[in-house]
Amino acid sequence: MKDNDTVLVFVYGSLLKNELNHSMMTNYTCVAEDVWIYGRLYDASLEYPFLIIDNHKKVYGELYEVPVEEVSLLDAFEDYEPEGKDNLYVRKEVTVYRDNETWQAFVYVCNQEEMLQQEITEESWRAYRNKQSKKCF
Repeated sequence: MKDNDTVLVFVYGSLLKNELNHSMMTNYTCVAEDVWIYGRLYDASLEYPFLIIDNHKKVYGELYEVPVEEVSLLDAFEDYEPEGKDNLYVRKEVTVYRDNETWQAFVYVCNQEEMLQQEITEESWRAYRNKQSKKCF
């Protein structure tokens, strides 16, 4: 947590800069880029990835400072309700890393096992998307 008025949120998919839904983050301060958490990404062919926590792999993303009163906007966007049982994602607190720095931040983690269709071997959504765009079909 940053202070009583803001929290940190780690983003790793469509909310990243230059990605499909980054407009959701433009009013928030980007605290750090090229930061990572422990996890694995999956592609369900929906234009955004799903994340699970895994202590053996890294997932790179960005860290944003979000006013506490606006976290509910991200919750709604990520189909997360604090008391919900069938959420698409759940909000968890994780450690975010960069070199010798660490932060505690919220991240949205997949809550629907059927979305874990194809594991992404790259350590970032961007690297995966760039690789996919270079494939010939």
